[in-house]
Amino acid sequence: MLNLSLSRLGQREWALLVMALTVILALLWYFLLIAPIRQETEAVRNEIATLIPERDRGRQAQRALPELRAAIAELQAERQAFLRALPREERLGEVLNALLSEAARSGVTVRALNRSPTSAPVPEVRAVNLALSLEGPFPETYAYLRRLEGLSRFSSISGLSLAVAGEPSLNPTLNTSLTLTLYMLAKDVEELEQASGTPGGGGGQ
Repeated sequence: MLNLSLSRLGQREWALLVMALTVILALLWYFLLIAPIRQETEAVRNEIATLIPERDRGRQAQRALPELRAAIAELQAERQAFLRALPREERLGEVLNALLSEAARSGVTVRALNRSPTSAPVPEVRAVNLALSLEGPFPETYAYLRRLEGLSRFSSISGLSLAVAGEPSLNPTLNTSLTLTLYMLAKDVEELEQASGTPGGGGGQ
């Protein structure tokens, strides 16, 4: 029956049939092949656009890597130099003598002084707190604090508190409380250096 129907088709009908089949094949070829390829190409382009900034950042970080390594090496060298320069013992007697001498020179009275261990910022260092209670007028107290700042580069002042003693006046007496923290090389680091034969200079207070 189909053969008879096809045999009755004229040239015009055959041309229309071939055109319809061509259109159908073209649509199938587009939707089954071209469209997926376009979608995949667009996805690849988007991924490339995302990766380009990351690539640029990676190249920039790679160019900065030598400078970063040099900066790290410099910081490590400075840290080692600081540790080698740290005092290897507390020398509390010398510190107390310097504190009292500077107080007498500045005209400030040391009313109390308490020592207590404290935590250090790095494991290679140990620290000791000296809590001081002072009494004196503001100019003398200020001069004493300035002298304490220059007493040693291996110390720091914290917890400063000032209060007026007695009646207010043009030059009142101040009660001052402060904490002076002393830093020195930790015992285990010192023993490790001695065992390994590493030279280390002992800095003074």
